[in-house]
Amino acid sequence: MNTISNKKTTITLNKLHKESSSEKLTIMKGAIKGIFRELRPSDMEDAYIAITKEQGEYIYDLLIREEAKNIIEFGTSFGISTIYLAAAAKENNGHVITTELLESKANIAHQNFKDADVGHLIDLRIGDAMNTLLNVPNNIDFLLLDGWNDLYLPLIKILEPKLKKGAYIYTDNINFTGSKPFVEYIQSHPKKYRTKRLSEAKGGAGLTQYLN
Repeated sequence: MNTISNKKTTITLNKLHKESSSEKLTIMKGAIKGIFRELRPSDMEDAYIAITKEQGEYIYDLLIREEAKNIIEFGTSFGISTIYLAAAAKENNGHVITTELLESKANIAHQNFKDADVGHLIDLRIGDAMNTLLNVPNNIDFLLLDGWNDLYLPLIKILEPKLKKGAYIYTDNINFTGSKPFVEYIQSHPKKYRTKRLSEAKGGAGLTQYLN
């Protein structure tokens, strides 16, 4: 398995994973607000809600093996997943475009990218992903869906014409209710998408390949 060798990158990731592993109370406080009204992204302003180290290592290895260069992410948060993407982009002479709705999170992510020695490889766009990802380049090699799952379906419909044949889509929290329309869409187009479940833990994860 391909692993990250840059010490600044691994030290930063270990620090961030340690911080995110102890945020259960933070997530609970945010989730409680959803009892009284619809949950909002701002309710999780202080929470990482990040992929695990195992997920990050899997994604990094996949990107290296596939020599992915044009990498798109929905859902930066504090930047853990983005650092894995950028570490692979560094090896592949590629780049990452990612997006985060909350400016406060994006500011922290920027510093984490700098600490991890990958900031120069990342174009972090602040705002609604339905707008910030409209003008990404064609021939997307890899797409990470790790944000508000209600947007997975409308986003894939926007980005689908820009996917390179054989491109991979990694979907975090694929078992969440908000992800259901996206799952139904890719399952209803078997000639266009081939998908498999990677994990049922932490909301589940799936890997989809674009066949067209």
